[in-house]
Amino acid sequence: MTAGTYGVAVAAAGAVTCLGDSADTTWQALLQGRSGLGPLTLFPADGHRSTTTGQVPGYDGTHGGDRLAALAARAIGQAVEQASAGAGLAAEDVADAWVVLGISLGDIFEQRGQDVELDHFWDRVAQPLGLTGPLVTLSSACSSGTDAVAYGADLIASGVARVVLAVGVDSLEPGKFTGHSRLKTMSPDRCRPYDAASDGTTLAEGACCLVLTAPQDVRGEPLAHLAGWAAGTDIDSLTSPDMSGENAARMLRAALAMAGAGPRDVAHLNGHGSGTPVNDEMEAAVYRQVFPDGQAVLSGTKGALGHSLGATGTVEALVTAYALRDRTAPPTAGLRRPHERWAGIPVAAGRPAPLGGAPLGLSVTYGFGGANSCVVLAGTAR
Repeated sequence: MTAGTYGVAVAAAGAVTCLGDSADTTWQALLQGRSGLGPLTLFPADGHRSTTTGQVPGYDGTHGGDRLAALAARAIGQAVEQASAGAGLAAEDVADAWVVLGISLGDIFEQRGQDVELDHFWDRVAQPLGLTGPLVTLSSACSSGTDAVAYGADLIASGVARVVLAVGVDSLEPGKFTGHSRLKTMSPDRCRPYDAASDGTTLAEGACCLVLTAPQDVRGEPLAHLAGWAAGTDIDSLTSPDMSGENAARMLRAALAMAGAGPRDVAHLNGHGSGTPVNDEMEAAVYRQVFPDGQAVLSGTKGALGHSLGATGTVEALVTAYALRDRTAPPTAGLRRPHERWAGIPVAAGRPAPLGGAPLGLSVTYGFGGANSCVVLAGTAR
């Protein structure tokens, strides 16, 4: 297997998270084991299960559609500039690119009166950036961002689109915060993926954009290649996953089969790592079914970045691309003592973990309603 055999390149990227105002600063902060989790200041949250969030700094005074537009525009603007200046894509191709927007709930609960679409804010992003291409909006709970990347890759691989902007975005909003508080999915303390004392997730916000195109259209080496992708649905519960992990494991194998690869070709697994006990238990079952030899280094980002819902899949695909490029998995922030279910599995904790020579990385998301999604990435030399 060689990277040149893969038909979809990640030519450029941009991101804004609670840890950094760009893709590079976010990655460097993750490698250092830093966490962007802190107190919520956007709206009152007294009486909720937690007031800790992954709030993006520097956007005070913006709410609802304006906040979604500001976050998305920041990430897309970075990616578009990098695509034209660094990756050598034609400016007109980038301007006319298809946009696949992944968003979970956005600010939909804050709307009053007439129904609005999840992407109602899009004109506030597209017009200032000069984006004129078609827009496809996907919403599949926590897997929305991953599905945006996979759908975008389909558009490139099938020849429908020359350039695709795969975007994930979500913002912190009172309705979502209250809902997760009442569902008791939020940790009273903070998200601790894979920890023996994990007791819930930490809600967050952010945006990420991956610019996808054919490898031959990229000047120099792209950030990564997309080698395979797959999605599936458990339909086990509105909120809880299929605890056997069988359906999720089948999805991972399907994505690897599309890449012409197997478990031994995987160096890194970027897990969903939401920090909820049921998710951690299910993920351990999936890992042992797909990687019985325990060779893939596992890490999760939500202890550092929180759970940004519709944005998390694109952000974590980006992190996986960086991990493959630098041959290093970031440490899992918040992880103090791995749960016994992870015994014998290489979980990156405390410090970055070197990756072996296998060429691939997997980024997985597991959403409400059993919305399971996965993308397989192949790294390029730095």
